[in-house]
Amino acid sequence: MNAQFLIGHLDPAKHRRQDFRCESVELTAFLQQRAWKEMDARASACFVLVPQSDPGRIAGYYTLSQTSVTLARLPADLVKRLPHYPGFGATLIGRLARDLAWKGQDIGRLLLVDALRRSVRQSDEVGAVVVVTDPKDVKARAFYERFGFRALDDRRMFIPMRELVEREARGWNA
Repeated sequence: MNAQFLIGHLDPAKHRRQDFRCESVELTAFLQQRAWKEMDARASACFVLVPQSDPGRIAGYYTLSQTSVTLARLPADLVKRLPHYPGFGATLIGRLARDLAWKGQDIGRLLLVDALRRSVRQSDEVGAVVVVTDPKDVKARAFYERFGFRALDDRRMFIPMRELVEREARGWNA
């Protein structure tokens, strides 16, 4: 993690959600109006990236939750290593957004790497064979592709957990 920032669970008593603005009206509204409700319901976990100098200001956020993928949807090279169950656990990066004030400052990469590292740690406790995401548009799809995600179908992208475990072992930068 970049030394200028801290990351942790969204805390409505501490984090100023109403100040957050990103390119997507939908992603802005989610953080401001629904993120805490989903956390409270245990439907997803929301993590916020805040500057150390102003820990109430949200520079970016992402959500994680559990989902599943069917064996038939996974590529053959991944399937050959798996037991032949009809479905497998997966971690979903549901939302990921950066505040406009931090545009061009690598916040998206910081958020995604933290989400992937957290997913690897979580997979030690609750099995997950892949991390998946549903990019909102072509720009978001290109962002995830730069980090090794590939198409699972016309909507969903994935990266195998095994690849993430290897990145973790190499220190994520190698």
